[in-house]
Amino acid sequence: MSMHPIVERFLQGGLPEPMVMALVGGGLPVPTRDLLFALAHAGLKETPYTKRALDFFATMPESLLSGVLADAIEPPTPLELVLCHRKEPALLEAVLLNPSLTSAIVEASVPSLPGAVLEIVLNNQVLWMERPRILDLLEEHPEGEYVIKRRVNEFRFDVLRLIPEEVKQQRLEIIDEVEAGRLDRAWSELPLPKEKSKEEAEAEDEPEEVAAERRLLAQKPPVDDQGQEINLTLTQRVMKLTTNQKIMLAIKGGKEERTLLIRESNRLIQVNVIRNGRITEGEVAYIAQMRTVNEEVLRIISNSREWMKKYPITKALVMNPRTPLPVAMTHFKRLYESDMKLLIKDRNVAELLRREAKRLVEMKTHGKG
Repeated sequence: MSMHPIVERFLQGGLPEPMVMALVGGGLPVPTRDLLFALAHAGLKETPYTKRALDFFATMPESLLSGVLADAIEPPTPLELVLCHRKEPALLEAVLLNPSLTSAIVEASVPSLPGAVLEIVLNNQVLWMERPRILDLLEEHPEGEYVIKRRVNEFRFDVLRLIPEEVKQQRLEIIDEVEAGRLDRAWSELPLPKEKSKEEAEAEDEPEEVAAERRLLAQKPPVDDQGQEINLTLTQRVMKLTTNQKIMLAIKGGKEERTLLIRESNRLIQVNVIRNGRITEGEVAYIAQMRTVNEEVLRIISNSREWMKKYPITKALVMNPRTPLPVAMTHFKRLYESDMKLLIKDRNVAELLRREAKRLVEMKTHGKG
């Protein structure tokens, strides 16, 4: 099928810039199908016209796009544009069922898809048989439902034979535990084991004094923020997880999982624990006083207005020697006088903080006098 001359010139790099800006902004009279090729060319890679192309593409009516994308389209670049930059389920479904869709496009697009259409991808065995990485992306997708995650693992073993028998058995045991109510549902969504990334490995570095304190804590039975001992079986399961699995569990896991994972040396695991949407104020106060927690976690706590409105959290943060000095100096004035006096006597905190606390207490004392 022939293409409009203006679009053809643009794809070949021979269109003047003013005309390009008009084209990707929808200002030239070209057929919708041809316009999509131009928008995909400009929007799927970093060009001076990317933002303008994507801004205009976002405004195009769904009905107009559906009419064009219902049939085979070659080359299929407009399909990737839709999958990566539109969210309408009906439109995405039409594109995912398009006969021109390729496994490469699906692999590139899965992270951008909403959870409502992931099952369509999973059901297209031809595509993920070509690129098994698609299954990994479906499993790691934050909006993937429990059923999706489970079917991914079934497909891996039954169709691709990628899961060793030992891993398969562990997965089945976890699913049984989840369904029996003994494990948080987030366990069933853990990705399969994989090697640590460079960032994950670097995040495990920690000062020797923190490592020594962590070793000391490891000798004691783990307890939650209310002093209750945590189930030994759960502790053993967490110890067997890979770094990537622990990160995923930190994001979605329950209270016991968070309490165990915040003890990990890996910065990424700790950060994702504090960002877990189910975390409670009691847990935050408990974490804020921990001397083995990464400084970044303490900064995240201090940057939350809601958390810092709670006195126990503020007190724990200021009294923690691990808290960065600028953070502690920002919040120490909110302490009650009795706690301020305890801070003055604590030789574990920075000398400057103790000195400022003493000065403030003396000012208040003289003011009362």
